[in-house]
Amino acid sequence: MRLICMMLIATAGCSRVADTKPPSSKESPAKVEALPKEANLAEVRLTSKAYDRLGITTARVERQQVTQVRKLAGEVTIPPGELAVIVAPFSGTIQLPADGSLPKPGSFIEKGRTIFKFMPLLTPERFVPTPAERAQIAAAQASLISLQMAADGDVKQFTEEVAAARIALNRAETLQRDRVGSKRAVDDAKALHAIAEARLMVANNRKKVLGRLTAKIENGAVSSISSDSPLDGIVRSLPVVLGQLVSTGTTLCEVVNLDTVWIRVPVYVGLLGELNLEEPATINFFGDRDNRSAFTATPVKAPPAADPISSTADLFYTLSNEDGRFRPGERVSVTLTTSGESESLVIPAKAVLYDIYGGTWVYLRVDKLHFRRARIVVRRTTKDIAVLKSGPPEGSEIVVDGAAELFGTEFGIGK
Repeated sequence: MRLICMMLIATAGCSRVADTKPPSSKESPAKVEALPKEANLAEVRLTSKAYDRLGITTARVERQQVTQVRKLAGEVTIPPGELAVIVAPFSGTIQLPADGSLPKPGSFIEKGRTIFKFMPLLTPERFVPTPAERAQIAAAQASLISLQMAADGDVKQFTEEVAAARIALNRAETLQRDRVGSKRAVDDAKALHAIAEARLMVANNRKKVLGRLTAKIENGAVSSISSDSPLDGIVRSLPVVLGQLVSTGTTLCEVVNLDTVWIRVPVYVGLLGELNLEEPATINFFGDRDNRSAFTATPVKAPPAADPISSTADLFYTLSNEDGRFRPGERVSVTLTTSGESESLVIPAKAVLYDIYGGTWVYLRVDKLHFRRARIVVRRTTKDIAVLKSGPPEGSEIVVDGAAELFGTEFGIGK
């Protein structure tokens, strides 16, 4: 009995000791707090004076039928016939033109202006030529005869091409008058006729130059030949210097006319059926997300071209470039229209705001002096409207003029 009592007393003492042990001071390794809703972070209330000073205007979110588009990458190229490459028809040396200076690469040159003079090496420059000179002179004279024969053949060929192009043009104009053909067919026929006439003119000029040169050789006197610019344009390259002796076929100068450029657009062949190939394309510089510098390019008929490796076919569009904004080889963004339409939310483009992360927002009007920032997802924009993928419901009133000022007021950078 005494032993049982002692055990009970000891057990009670241990319980009291356990009850008086201080609580643990260990803290949780993390603390998670619920974030407020995004809409509650963007409330702006103005005073009547601030509202009047900002000049805020609003518009309604509308739902419209919008033509669907595809954005692809394009390349600026030189149209056919706008690049003139001058080569040496035979061996000779480069001499100064009459004005006493060679044009610099990158400078503008007018059509018909003499770029340089070319002195053929067809007769010995000394009374006793060396064996190497005699061989070179003989080769140049033989090359001249071959060039004469080729020039005669080119004139005959291009004469027939002009006649065929004239017949095709007359046929297209007749079909258009009978309301059977299209205006585009007439335009294409006119372009082909103009190209054929230009080729014939170049062939005739070449034949005349070679004829004069042959006559001078037969008389024993050879003078220099003036190399004139065949078109108005920019000197792209001039890889020769004064006094340089060049051989037959050496490139002497390149002149390019960039008043009009072509845009080559490689399109995946599976998308060709979805595109409206008769509609113009919209050209933008990369990084111009607001379409501040959008250009319209019209489709042009060009020789078929495709790439089997990338499974693409090339589309071509012509674009005016009188201000020289576009350069050959430059990559641009091309927007092509498709053959279908769909309903989408539409708002004025001026109402769209961009944050530093590229997010897009608008300000909804809650009441006259109360505005709330709301997120939107923009599918595409034009100069006037923004087509939304998601955004406020139809009929919502959003801020147009004064949206940027509200944005600055909210983040503490407004006046």
